[in-house]
Amino acid sequence: MHVNMSPEVRRLGSPGLVRESDVRAALTMLAAGPAGLVITGEAGMGKSALAHEVLGRLRADGWAVAAVVGRWSPQTLFRGVTEELPEEIEALGLEPSDDAVFDAICRLLKDSPLVVLFDDLGQNLDGTGYLDPGFGEMFDRLCRAADRGRVLVTTRTPPATDDRLGVLRLGPLDLTELPFLSTVDPATRERVVRTTAAHPRTLHLVDAWLSANPGRLAAVTPGAVPFDLVLAELTGQQRETLLQAAVSTVPVTAYDLAVACDTSEPDQRERPAPERAALENVRAAAARLAELGLLNAWEGWDGDTVYFADRWIAEMLAPHQDPAIADRHERALNMHYSRTHDGGTFEDYVAVCRHLLAVEGMGDLTHFVLAVVESLEPDFEYAGMALLGEIAPHVSAANGHHRPIRDHLVAMLTRHGFPRAAREVAERSLSAVVEWAATHPQRDEARFCLGAAYDTCGQARFAAGDLVAAEAVLTVAVDIYHELAAEHPTFMEADQRLAGSLQHLGEVYRALGLPEHKDKEYETWAECSTIRTRLFQADMSPETAMDAGLAFQRLAGLAERDGDRDNALKLLTTRLVMVEAMAEMYPYDEDLAAELAGAREDVAALDAGTADVIGILRQGPFAFNRWRADHAEEELDLSGADLRGLNLDQMVFAGADLTGADLSRASVRGAIFSGADLTGANLAGADLTKAGFGFSEMVDATIAFTRLGSAMIQPATLTGAVFTGAILDHTSFRECDLTGVDLRGCDLSTLDLKRSGLDGAITGTP
Repeated sequence: MHVNMSPEVRRLGSPGLVRESDVRAALTMLAAGPAGLVITGEAGMGKSALAHEVLGRLRADGWAVAAVVGRWSPQTLFRGVTEELPEEIEALGLEPSDDAVFDAICRLLKDSPLVVLFDDLGQNLDGTGYLDPGFGEMFDRLCRAADRGRVLVTTRTPPATDDRLGVLRLGPLDLTELPFLSTVDPATRERVVRTTAAHPRTLHLVDAWLSANPGRLAAVTPGAVPFDLVLAELTGQQRETLLQAAVSTVPVTAYDLAVACDTSEPDQRERPAPERAALENVRAAAARLAELGLLNAWEGWDGDTVYFADRWIAEMLAPHQDPAIADRHERALNMHYSRTHDGGTFEDYVAVCRHLLAVEGMGDLTHFVLAVVESLEPDFEYAGMALLGEIAPHVSAANGHHRPIRDHLVAMLTRHGFPRAAREVAERSLSAVVEWAATHPQRDEARFCLGAAYDTCGQARFAAGDLVAAEAVLTVAVDIYHELAAEHPTFMEADQRLAGSLQHLGEVYRALGLPEHKDKEYETWAECSTIRTRLFQADMSPETAMDAGLAFQRLAGLAERDGDRDNALKLLTTRLVMVEAMAEMYPYDEDLAAELAGAREDVAALDAGTADVIGILRQGPFAFNRWRADHAEEELDLSGADLRGLNLDQMVFAGADLTGADLSRASVRGAIFSGADLTGANLAGADLTKAGFGFSEMVDATIAFTRLGSAMIQPATLTGAVFTGAILDHTSFRECDLTGVDLRGCDLSTLDLKRSGLDGAITGTP
């Protein structure tokens, strides 16, 4: 039934612990859904063995099965699913990337008979949640995707999930199913049960030991420690092999164990190959340990027998490890390190990190893990995310590598679409750094770290869509760096950090787009551009040019939004000059070449956009109005345009953006401005006879000394508009609020003021 199962499934559990009633219950609950099942119970209750049997039954019924055992390993999940469903994966036409594979697994869980097992999920949990928030968000996404497929979990303590996962709690073992104890008399069986405290895994282990050593039954008495009785029967080679295997954090072969058991020169990083006799001794010892149930053994991906001491065995062996455990970790570390240079897998890198953690080699650990993740290609970073997610909780805020590890992890999680996890990582780090920095309030190192933690947290909150919360922490980061930059005016890093936080804060204001933030947004980008320009002048490089260019680009966008096209063009030109200078010095920099192309396009678009429309305007009303009809879906943007003295008679400007435009002394007779935005526009001295301004915005517009005979300004928003000295001959101001409108020097006798009035208007002599 269990042939052709993946190695990750074949390694699971002790078959003797499985009860048929539990198998039927698990299958029934899995079928009921909606997403899957959690099998829970105390250590050694047979959870993994039950999961193994359930997967075997499902496999026989045509289901695809994949498993991840213990700590989260995305490469194990990806390999298991692609091995099980190669045709389905190929049919999806995936791009070669981890994102594509993960999305494909979610789709298969939704639409296909696929069951994914997370065995001993508790290794990924602490008392409050997931040790690695990245795994937590991925696991949640897999559970939410499961519809036709299922998620199966074994764990001592169920995760805090919603009701999409049912829960099956295992009970006591049926003693009649144990090969040896089922044959002894009830009194003897009861004595053994009392000695083992009725613990299923201990009973199973003792039963296997007694099956091979029936004469030792008398030794199993109350007060004896059954596990110690089993260990006492081991040879020296078997015991050392078991203890060495127990510190291994990933499955190993007999060859690996022989290399790690070699006690000569334990500090030697490049481990020598074992002698043949030593290898055969270890192989025989490992096989015997597997027979006794002390090691799990199965056929690995490459066909070799693989061994692993599961978590319960490792915990039981912990009191027996003695001080030599550090040497065992060191030898295992060096064995895996050797493999990274000779055909190893990513699991070897993970194992090196775990053994370094066990021997508290934090300096080597942080250097090594950063080197590993920085070597990964952006499309294949999930293994690196998992490694960082496992290591990050152990790197204290006082460690110099705390920041790069955090920032790498947050950036990876954000880049691959896990913003909730990125935010949680950043929030945890911020709490730790705040606590550490409080003990060193005057140290610049602590303040720099604190500013960086607030900045990263702001970026993570921004990516998660919480813009208000992002603004709050980024403002703190800016304040910290302002202080540091003021105290250290010649220290370039302070300016670099300050500019970075200003940029991030500016992006938040840009995304918020609130009128009340308009001034803050401009001030933020203005300061950012000033600092970035200074940094560029101090260190002229492609990076500093592109950094400064972004600030100028954002400032130009704000200027264009406010109708100041001239300033916008000036800012974009400054950016272009910077980038062009660097492009001449670094002609083969692809990022810089792309930046240069974008800078040129932005300048050309702003410079030519208005010029093209004005060229059509000069062709007269027939040509312009026909062009407008052909482009009715496009916004007519003439904000800040210079239209002084032009003949614009009979032209249709309905809905146009004319904010800040200059139409002074233009002839605009009979033109239509319905729904146009003329905020801040200058129409002084223009001829607007019979022009129509219905529903237009004329806030703060200057319409002084214009001709408005028979013009229709109804209804329009005129707050702050100035009509001083205008000729208002039968001009209609129907339904307009003229409060505060400057009508001084105007003849008001012929105005059409139906449903409006002059109350509140400024009249009289200017």
